[in-house]
Amino acid sequence: MKKNIIAKVLCMALTGALVIGSMTGCGKSASNEAPAENSAAETSEAPAEESTDTSADASADTSDDANADTEADNTTAAGDVETVGKANPWVEITEEEANELCIRLFKAPEGAQDQVWSKCEELGDEETGVGPLVQLSFSLDGRNFTARAQYGAAEDADIAGNYVDWTVGPEEAKLANWGGGNMIGKTYRSINDTGYVDMITWYDVEIGIAYSLSVADEDLDGFDIQAIAEQMYSEENDAFNNAPSDFLQDETGILSFDSYDDVIAALSKGEGYAYIKLAGVDDEFLAITPLVFEADNSAYEVSIYGKFDGTITQLANIYGNGSAYPVRYEDGILYAGDNHTYETYFASKEYGSVMPKDYISDGVATGTDEITGFTREVNNFEDTTDYTGTLEDFQKLLEEREKKPIVEFTVVE
Repeated sequence: MKKNIIAKVLCMALTGALVIGSMTGCGKSASNEAPAENSAAETSEAPAEESTDTSADASADTSDDANADTEADNTTAAGDVETVGKANPWVEITEEEANELCIRLFKAPEGAQDQVWSKCEELGDEETGVGPLVQLSFSLDGRNFTARAQYGAAEDADIAGNYVDWTVGPEEAKLANWGGGNMIGKTYRSINDTGYVDMITWYDVEIGIAYSLSVADEDLDGFDIQAIAEQMYSEENDAFNNAPSDFLQDETGILSFDSYDDVIAALSKGEGYAYIKLAGVDDEFLAITPLVFEADNSAYEVSIYGKFDGTITQLANIYGNGSAYPVRYEDGILYAGDNHTYETYFASKEYGSVMPKDYISDGVATGTDEITGFTREVNNFEDTTDYTGTLEDFQKLLEEREKKPIVEFTVVE
């Protein structure tokens, strides 16, 4: 079933693909480390805390070399004193195993060689629905690439782990194939004395998956990393389109409806519904929930249905957190999140979806304790800006959200 992640669909530029430097573990979600054998640039023996070498001249280390280095680091030459080295958190897996870890996963582009799939469990969080970080390293036309994906990652997560200063970017790009040709990506380029690093990131708003693709080389002038990312779309892995996307579809097996009345008729006793208007689209939407709180008819788990392609389909899952943080609504904007996230939503007729307007986090869930996020004044991806407020500003947003009216649901008897 489509994660109840669409919620954190926002949940939403990303966590890690290519590490330009020497790292032996996954690292924090804010600066993930890739296995030495999969790095597309030369690595060094520096500790993770130190700055890393950004040379793009060398090819990737082999897994055998990385294992040998690890064994060597586990013992000291002086006095035969044995020390314990940090285990590499990256585990090599098969492509089939990778597909099981991340819905709608990419595939290697045509002609790719030296393919290695791996995962890092440390950056996943089963309790919050964030999957392991999945990585594919490969070579193509003499260049080494690193691609990463993480199911359940926030839209502002950084899964790529490129420790460079970007010379160009981010620049918006609409990816062919992905999201029916409507998925928005961001391209970046770093140019220094040793060469180039190119990166593209994109985010599946429908499900909540962060993607990144990176490459380092002496000369990338004229190279189009977007074209490679577009080739990596896998139609076979997109069978998820025919899978249940919320509690109602999971209960009934019905994926589309002719009318809102049909949606309501399919609800079970105790479940609820409410009609709402969302900024950006003139038509009315239907919000449904599997649980209505008796005290005030509110709910914290909401699925939104709308009509964009002639039929009524599910568009998004949106979450608060228990009875203390129900979903709220005012002037065409839905308010969600809890005491650590501030989330708002409106609609986009262009993309045929409910999309995040604001997503701001205090970093407690990710362990960074840093205020991060984005805001949108209008309902398109091009007008996304990074949130630059302080902790005090964030707290004020949470306080203002609590003053918004709750969405009141009619309970099915």
